[in-house]
Amino acid sequence: MWSGVRPDADSHAAVSGGDWTEDLLTWAVTEALAAGMSCAQIAVQLGVPPPATRDHAAVTDHDWQDAIVAHENARAARLRDLSENPKFHTPTLD
Repeated sequence: MWSGVRPDADSHAAVSGGDWTEDLLTWAVTEALAAGMSCAQIAVQLGVPPPATRDHAAVTDHDWQDAIVAHENARAARLRDLSENPKFHTPTLD
């Protein structure tokens, strides 16, 4: 069962995992749902900010699912950029 503790998904190893990383996330979310966690609880564990809704409507599970996907896609893109351009993102001591 998913412990709710996220592995270091921002590491280089996670970036190079590709499909493996997506499979791990899919597995973790599936396990969390099977354990009775809501999409909102899973999103909090992943650090996903609350989704915006129209006219102050209630946030649905579908809204949370979309927010999780958008958050993880953005994180993966940032990590891919870091792995492709390490010098651009490495601070110097000059």
